[in-house]
Amino acid sequence: MIEQKLADSLNWTLLHVLIVIYEEGSVSAAANRLNITQSAVSQSLKKLEEKIESQLVIRNTKPLKLTPIGHYCLQVAQTIFTEITSIEAMKGCNSHLLEGEIKLLVASRIHNPKYNDFLVYFKKKYPNITLDLIVKSSRDILNDIKQKNPAIGICLGRHTPEILNQKLLFEQRFYLYCGYHHPLFSASNLSLNDLLQEDFIALVSEEIGDVLSPITLFKEANGLTGRVSAYTNNLDEAVRLIYTGYGIGALPDQFIAATYLESKLRRLPPKEGVADIPVHIFWHKHRMLSLIEAKFIEEIVEFDIAVNDPSKNE
Repeated sequence: MIEQKLADSLNWTLLHVLIVIYEEGSVSAAANRLNITQSAVSQSLKKLEEKIESQLVIRNTKPLKLTPIGHYCLQVAQTIFTEITSIEAMKGCNSHLLEGEIKLLVASRIHNPKYNDFLVYFKKKYPNITLDLIVKSSRDILNDIKQKNPAIGICLGRHTPEILNQKLLFEQRFYLYCGYHHPLFSASNLSLNDLLQEDFIALVSEEIGDVLSPITLFKEANGLTGRVSAYTNNLDEAVRLIYTGYGIGALPDQFIAATYLESKLRRLPPKEGVADIPVHIFWHKHRMLSLIEAKFIEEIVEFDIAVNDPSKNE
């Protein structure tokens, strides 16, 4: 009966205030976000603690920290929030009614059939959802998401911060290539041994510990000891340098297939490629997702090209 009494008397607004305090890290920041006074936030927190009969927040810490029961109340509040926001999805139970904007931070030059076909599928199913898509480096995307930027990230990530959630979307396979102006372009019967002393074009993120470091590990393991003749942080520039004969380099195969230089680049041994680089979707663990953000993540993670072939709906 005690539990029933609490359920009957507890105000959802108080739980919402707890969520915002936790996400913003301070009473003042929570007040700014809720557009109310600091005193009102403090009073709401005090009322919630009186209802629970326990201290929920450890004061005088930056950011504010929750007590064990405070963390438990936060989890309950977040569950309730998810259920409340799901009510919107039940208005008519039709996906075309969902509307709003999703901010996506996407690494450049991601090419994959699943990703492309998913965008076709998602647009058809949710025509009123707008995508605000910004292209950044994987490192910048992860930094933005870590700061609780209201966005979802799609990028490479080798060492994911603990405060981020991630789900694997697909892998991009990297192969070695040479360009039209390189001596190997017209050579016959090439093997890996023919590449041992060749100069390389390297992407900056191939450094050990970075997202493309498996490429460097492959080169070291197979004795590819040629000097690096050029570094770049841009995939298009890497293609240009490889095409003009500055050296050979690793590139994602599906990206090459989408470029006008495909016929001017030659894939080199080994035929199985040098590395599979995973692409993940990222979001902050302590930022509440909007309903359409949660739907986007759920749909893209579960998307199956064979089941959702867009051509079947033409």
